[in-house]
Amino acid sequence: MLLFIPITTLAKYDVIDSRCTNSFKTALRSDANDVVYRLSKNIENDKVTYKVIFYNITKHMYLADSNGKKYSSNVIDGLTPGSKIQVIIYASNNNYCEGYKILTKVINVPYYNKYSKSDLCKGYENYFLCKENSNVNLSEKEFEKKMNEYIESLNKREETEIKPQENDETNIDVLGYIYEHRHLIIVSLTIILLVLLRIIMKRRSKNRGIL
Repeated sequence: MLLFIPITTLAKYDVIDSRCTNSFKTALRSDANDVVYRLSKNIENDKVTYKVIFYNITKHMYLADSNGKKYSSNVIDGLTPGSKIQVIIYASNNNYCEGYKILTKVINVPYYNKYSKSDLCKGYENYFLCKENSNVNLSEKEFEKKMNEYIESLNKREETEIKPQENDETNIDVLGYIYEHRHLIIVSLTIILLVLLRIIMKRRSKNRGIL
């Protein structure tokens, strides 16, 4: 997962050296605004952690935590899914503004859903129980139960929607057959009607003869 996000939080100004002029600070803030980071997931022995890698860190700045402890590199690893860290960009000793707090950024580490790779999630990747970054606190049995209930509810909904369509198709087929063979049907009905009229006429003639 790649997240390139600029550091845009406003700085807190700490005057360290009189030679640290506003122009120096402006230049530092401009450089710091180009700093971006990428979150990377690491899976080892079924344990998931994240690391954040910062880019465009110049020699005039360094990274530290909220307590001022300096990070030894531009990579912060071993982050727990769902955690939150505060990273501060300070001015380094390569300029007059050493120790100047340039920018502060709070990074929210994504959650990791261990069930996202389950076979039950195949075809249902957009369901919240199957999304990789969902916060799912369920036992395996609870997860399987809820997924089976969800899948069953979808199947029932599909059956309900399909039945009316089948009836509609049947009606359409019948009407189509009648229209296609309308001439034959009219002739057949006419013949049947004539036969019935002849039978009725014969019966009436017999009845008159008896009288």
